[in-house]
This record gives sequence, C-alpha cells and structure tokens, in this order.
Amino acid sequence: TAKAQSIMAIKVATVGVAVVAIIAAIIMGPTAFLGGDVDISGSDNNLTVDGVAMPSQIKTSGTLQNFIGGGLRMKWGFKVYVVGIYSDPKVMTSLKKKYSGFEAKDSNLSDLATDFAKSKPARTVLLRFQRSVAASDISDALGEALKPKVGAASDEFQKFILDMVGSDRLEKGSDIYITCKGETLSASLTGGNDSSSIRIKGLCPAVFEVYLGDKAVSPQAKKGFAEGVATLMASE
Repeated sequence: TAKAQSIMAIKVATVGVAVVAIIAAIIMGPTAFLGGDVDISGSDNNLTVDGVAMPSQIKTSGTLQNFIGGGLRMKWGFKVYVVGIYSDPKVMTSLKKKYSGFEAKDSNLSDLATDFAKSKPARTVLLRFQRSVAASDISDALGEALKPKVGAASDEFQKFILDMVGSDRLEKGSDIYITCKGETLSASLTGGNDSSSIRIKGLCPAVFEVYLGDKAVSPQAKKGFAEGVATLMASE
C-alpha cells in the first residue's frame, strides 16, 4: 500500500543518514558532530596542544574562527583541561594594525590581551577536559576567577554553566565551548543541546581575562596565545 511504502522510505532514509554519520565519525573523529551550533568538520586534526589534539578551526555562533594558541590548565598538580583560544580573523586583522611586529615576549602583551578580550567579533575559549571532574568544581572555579571582575554577576554565570552542562560530572574528553560575540556569551557542551546564551555587561571581556589577564589561571595558555599571535602576525 502507499502507506507501507511511505514507512519503508522513511526507514531507508533514516538508515542512510546513520550510515553517513558513522562513516564521517570514522574519518573525522568523534568530535566532528557536536551539540549546539558547534562545527569542527572542516578542521585540521594534526594540531596538538601539550600532546592533546585540538581543532584548527571551529564554527560557533555562526562564525568561522581560527586557532590562535593555548595550553594546559593545572590544578593541585593535576591536568584538568587543555585551553584553546580561537577568534574570527577580523580580530587578528584589527590587532595587527595596532601591534604590528608583536613578539611573544613583548611588554605590551597585557595591552594586546586586553584589546583581544574586549573585541566585538566572535572569540571562543575551548576547554577540552583531561580528567573527569565535578561540574560544580568547574563552575565554582570559573565563578571565583570572575568575581573580582564582574562581582555578584559571577554567581549567575556559575548557574548558567551548571544548567548548560546538565549533569553532575564532566567526563574525560568532554569539551566546553564558550563563545563571545558582542555582549552575548554562548556556551555548548560536546554532544549536548543547542547552545545556551547569556548577556551580562562586562562578562565577555572578563572570561578572556581569566585566561589571558595578569592573573591568568593557565600561564601555559597565555604563553601559547602570545606565541600564536606573534606567529600569525609574522606570517600575514
């Protein structure tokens, strides 16, 4: 009957999609398909940070962003996660006009990092977890680092992160993408739901200052960012 044929066609189409997804996952790796609006399918998989594979490009909030630099986040002697810093190419184009000839050890790194943090085009912090951790530990640590910069609004951000994660733990291999575009901050978890977003004045610059500011929680990530900026400026 026509109804039976229609049902069979749907089943065949569904199987076809599943097969394509499996083949793509084999070719591109398990993180080629992520939750929310994160896309790394066009990324070069040869990039590593402290021995951990990282995407060379990502697409979040509808914007393609390039890897700049990153490094390991340590806590109490344990490897917690690897940080990757990404941005819309427009950000680097703008910075190059002001900081042409920048080198990683330049004394104006602090000014450059501040300008990067305050940029309006899309920028992303990718946290790739190297161990299983309690979601509350991560949200608390981020909130504590943000409190001197945004005050009580850090409590709202902590709740936002916990709601986005949606479980008690972040397993090893999990990714959190935190993207800022203008004043809007979006966050997405590997294999999670669509990106959640929040708008708090001053929050976006503060998030990047956590990793690139004078009291960066990951000196390795800040160093990697500086080296990446210097390399990109020298090559353009």
